[in-house]
Amino acid sequence: MKRSYFFWIATILALAFGLLTFLAPGFAATQFQLAASPATDTTFRILGSILLGVAVLNFLVRNHPMSETLKAVLWGDASIHAIGLVGDIWSAAAGNIPWAGIAVGVVAHIIVLVGALYYLSRPNAA
Repeated sequence: MKRSYFFWIATILALAFGLLTFLAPGFAATQFQLAASPATDTTFRILGSILLGVAVLNFLVRNHPMSETLKAVLWGDASIHAIGLVGDIWSAAAGNIPWAGIAVGVVAHIIVLVGALYYLSRPNAA
């Protein structure tokens, strides 16, 4: 897959999750099988704002040639999704959220994490 396609996928995933959590935090909470509350609304809006920023970043670099800066963006994507994956699994293992509530997020984390690590390991892949 072309690296630009990977960045499009990362952009679309971040945009979709970002819009959902920013604009409809109560609905997002229910999709994670959490009870909606003012506290979850606040938390999900913060998460959404960060994800929308990540979407913009991925969109802006989608056609850039490999450089130290693009590697930094890929490391950022990898770390966001590795840490997010750990956080989701930790929360489910602690019983704070059902395993089914993290399923879609886990898939998204794995897609972007694997893609970012692939392009970091193959810097000449365009």
